[in-house]
Amino acid sequence: MTVFQNIRKGLIPARLSVDEVYALTEAGVFAENENIELIEGEIVPMAAAKADWHEMMKARLNRALVRVLPESAWLYPEPSITLSDTTLVEPDLVVLPSGSMTRRMRGPDLLLTIEVADSSLSYDLKVKAPLYATHGIRDYWVVDAIRKTIRVHRDPADGIYRDVEEFEAHDEVSALLLHDVSIRLDALD
Repeated sequence: MTVFQNIRKGLIPARLSVDEVYALTEAGVFAENENIELIEGEIVPMAAAKADWHEMMKARLNRALVRVLPESAWLYPEPSITLSDTTLVEPDLVVLPSGSMTRRMRGPDLLLTIEVADSSLSYDLKVKAPLYATHGIRDYWVVDAIRKTIRVHRDPADGIYRDVEEFEAHDEVSALLLHDVSIRLDALD
């Protein structure tokens, strides 16, 4: 029985593929702006409403990064990124080579991946970090919007990051794969 036959019967399978999620979205089962991720085949609902601290920090980071990125890189807010046939995530901010089609990008293609956290800090550190490490994301930042810190994860191997360092708001943090791109949280406007 196909996914669409199950949907007609009112059933959504317990496990889906990324292609099935896209097909269900195109069929109108999921809204295009549905706040979900697919983690190893399972639909994970994401918070529909985000706190002011989260959105303000994301906007400030967006603004700062756009100013300093080279022509060879573009910033994508909340893109759908396929990490495997059964994993589709939507990080808060991702930097990719300019002109990239997000649906074709995989973990090692991402130049910088940022999750902004307020209430999601534990999830971003305990679920997303191992997931991103498993799929080869080389530069993963978790920005704590409340404490104003950046936890930088690098050197992924065997589902963990071997290099994790936390920076305070006054520390300058440089992107691993983007020369001359750095951020200081206390300097964001």
